[in-house]
Amino acid sequence: MEAFDVQESFTVQQVKEAAFTQWPTEGPLSKENPTTAADLRLLCAGKFLENSKTLKEYRKEMGDPEAGTIVTMHVLVRPAQAGKAASKQPEAEKKAKSGCACVIC
Repeated sequence: MEAFDVQESFTVQQVKEAAFTQWPTEGPLSKENPTTAADLRLLCAGKFLENSKTLKEYRKEMGDPEAGTIVTMHVLVRPAQAGKAASKQPEAEKKAKSGCACVIC
C-alpha cells in the first residue's frame, strides 16, 4: 500500500475509509482483502486508534509531528470470521488467515 495524505482533522474512521478505497488489488496484500473499512484497525505507537477520534487527538502519541511529517501506522485486517466461529478454528488455520500491512500517512 502506498502512502497517502490525510489531514489532522480526519477521524480515524476517515483514515480507515481512505485506506480501504486504496487497498491494493494485486500483490501480497490483495490476499487479505477487507470487505469494508470496518474490517480495518489502525495501530500507532502501540495503541489501537478509536474510530471517533481525530488524528489531532493522537498527536502527542505520534511524537507531536510538524505539518507534512510522515507518520507510519500499521493496518490490521480483521479475519473474515472474527468472533465465536473463529474460536472453533484450529490455531494453524487462524494464523494463516490473519494479516497486517503498514501504511504511511
